[in-house]
Amino acid sequence: MECKFDKSLLQALIDNTIEPLELIFLAEHLKVCQQCRNELEELYSVDQAIKSLFNDDFEYGDKLSVITELTVHNIYAQSEEKMKLKDIISDTVRMNNIIIENSTRFLKYVPGILFIRRKAREKYRYVRKSISLIGKNAK
Repeated sequence: MECKFDKSLLQALIDNTIEPLELIFLAEHLKVCQQCRNELEELYSVDQAIKSLFNDDFEYGDKLSVITELTVHNIYAQSEEKMKLKDIISDTVRMNNIIIENSTRFLKYVPGILFIRRKAREKYRYVRKSISLIGKNAK
């Protein structure tokens, strides 16, 4: 008969990440379940074999995070070197155009926008006409 007990607790015990209450349940279960005891022994032997391949004072998490950070930094630096100033400027201009285009799309849905545009054109014509008259009087 196959045991239905949560096998992840066995690995948590080996990794020393098991919660105290879970440890109590697991200890009681291991007293009566030979299958889980066997599996725990197998997991423990695999864990010991893997640990024996590495130096015990080697800090896996710290070294791995440093390697990951350096790799990402190198990839980013290489991509920056390849990108010319012209490319940066053209990308910036393109992104600004997209932002402006998208930020003004809502205007066509504003109530009364046609009235506002018509009044703005009329005002612009009036201001332009006034400026041209002032320019003629100044000569």
